[in-house]
Order: sequence, then C-alpha cells, then structure tokens
Amino acid sequence: MSMFSKLIDILGSSNAKRRARLTQWLIASMVYLGAATLLITGVGQGWMNTTALSLWLGFVFAVVVISYALLRSGWTERFRDPSVTVWQLSMGVLAVSWGYLICGPMRTSALFPIMVIFAFGAFTLRWRQITFLTVLALSSLIVAVILRTLFPHWVPARGEVPPMRLDINNVLMLVVVLPALAVVATRLSGLRRKLSEQRAALTQALLEVERLAVSDELTGIANRRSTRLMLERDVSLSSRAITPFCLAIVDIDHFKRINDELGHGAGDDVLKAFAHCVTAQLRSSDSVGRWGGEEFVVVTHGNLEGAARLMERIRHAVRTDCHATRPVAFSAGIAQHRPDESADELLARADIALYEAKRAGRDRYMVAA
Repeated sequence: MSMFSKLIDILGSSNAKRRARLTQWLIASMVYLGAATLLITGVGQGWMNTTALSLWLGFVFAVVVISYALLRSGWTERFRDPSVTVWQLSMGVLAVSWGYLICGPMRTSALFPIMVIFAFGAFTLRWRQITFLTVLALSSLIVAVILRTLFPHWVPARGEVPPMRLDINNVLMLVVVLPALAVVATRLSGLRRKLSEQRAALTQALLEVERLAVSDELTGIANRRSTRLMLERDVSLSSRAITPFCLAIVDIDHFKRINDELGHGAGDDVLKAFAHCVTAQLRSSDSVGRWGGEEFVVVTHGNLEGAARLMERIRHAVRTDCHATRPVAFSAGIAQHRPDESADELLARADIALYEAKRAGRDRYMVAA
C-alpha cells in the first residue's frame, strides 16, 4: 500500500460507512473554510472587525475539530444517527447567524451557506428534525437582528462596501456554496436513480413471485394451487348453469421408465414438451395445469363429445412432437361436471376413469360413468 493510501486511511478511516460520514464532514469543512477566507478578506476591506472574526473562527474551528474527532473515532456509531447530523447542522445554523451578526454590509451573503445546511438535512433528517432546524435558523437570525438593532456597539463590523465590491463578494460566496450544493445534488440524484432501480427490481421480483405462485416452475403452465382455484371457479359457473365444462386427468404413460432409461433431464424435457403440446391444442377458454409429477388436469368448456375430440388432438400432437427419439403416450380420464357436484367429487370420477384407462392397456382415454 502506498504512503498516500495509508494517509487516506489514517485520516479518513478504512471503514466504508465511517469514511462516507467523514466525506460529508469534509464538504462542510470546505464551506467553512471558504466562508472564513472571505471574512478574512473583509478585514482588509474595512467591513470586518478582527476581534469579532477571531471569535467566530474559534467557534468554527472548535466545531470542525470536535466533529472530526467524534466521527473518526467511531464514538457516534452507538447512536441511531452516527453522523450526528442534527448537531452538526445546528452548529452550522449558529455559525451562519453569527456571521450575519458580524458581517456588516456583507451580512446578506453570509446567509448563503444556509442552503447547504438544509440540503444536507434532506438526506437523513425526519420532518421533526427539519422543523427543529427551521425554528433554530429563524430564531437565531431574529436574535441577531435584535442584537444589531438594540446593541449596535456590540456589532464591531463597520465601514461601507462599494456596490461593485459587494457584488463581487456575493459572487465569491456563491463560488464557495454552489460546489457544495452541486455535490449534494449529485448525491441526491444518485440516490434517486438507485431508488428507481431498486423499485424496478422490486417490481420485477414481485411479478416473478406472483408468476411462481400460480405457475409450475418447470413447465410454465398453471401449478396445482392455481389449477384448483380455476376449477373451483368453473364449478361455481357450471352449478349455476352458466358454463358447462368437462375435466380430464391426464397421466403420461410409463414416465418412470423414461426417467430410468434416459435420465431425469430427459424426463423434464418430456414434461415441458408435453405441456407445450397440450397447450397448443387448447382454445382460449380451455386451461391446463400440472397436477403433480407426470399428471395434468385439462379443463375444456362444452360437452363430452368436445372433450373427446380434444383428447384425440392432444394424443396425435404428443405422439408426433413430444419426444424426438421415442414415442410418448398418455392415459386420461374424462368427466363432465354435474349440477351441484363439488370439485373433489368431479376429480374423483375423472380419477376413476383414468385408472380404468390404465387397466385397459394405457394410451387411451375413458369417460367417467
């Protein structure tokens, strides 16, 4: 490690969070330094008293040193706000009001740093803390005005400043303040962009969670829970004689043999291809879901004749498109929903028909009695 890097770590700490807090302290210190430089030039211009400036510089120096010691030591990390933001900004408000008191004809430009103070407060302060700073700023400024009015001999600033010099001093104060505001604005812009990216990522994650909650992860079609909800909806509509429907429980024949001979990866490919083949044969009003393992549930609106034709189309599609090296077949049990029949009763009748199809030699469908 270079000497420069070691020096940075000694002064700024190798702790990332502590280093960030010290960076904010450094920005505030640069504003103090710039303002102090302008006030020092005011001594030569005749509008700043050396004694008043010395007292103000002593206050500012004490604030800067104490803030650095507290932050660099890590002592403030025991608090909810390790940056002791309220204390630092309160000292800044007092420094601004004090500067307004002693700056004579330049007192208006002494208020410029207040913008930096409240810009820093926008990062972490809650509304009550911001309210406190606002009340402190107004009350301390009012006190400064009263002191200037009632006790003019307490205000050692004297002399008049030509208009051009006043304008130049105002511009120089802005030169001190605006870079700090630009840094704060850049950080706020970065935080806003990061927040926007996090919001987009959260939205995408929620959509993915929602998709996984209703979809089978392997095949992409409806999972058992989603299929059950759709089935309950169809049962409700059919029971009110709105939309009659048929249900088919479909089971891939000898699927265990496929896994044993070709491996589970090939078995997964068969499941995905099977789901694709079934989906391709459905109408927009029909649905398919993975019930579990190699078992699927197909719901088609209409009568048993329509359901039987659909099974034939699916059988043909599965034979030709489901697997490249070996034929794939399935057995199915079909049942038409009866009025006042529950979803479980309908599933039980279709399941009985499915096992009848298997006992009859597989690669076929049977209609429930």
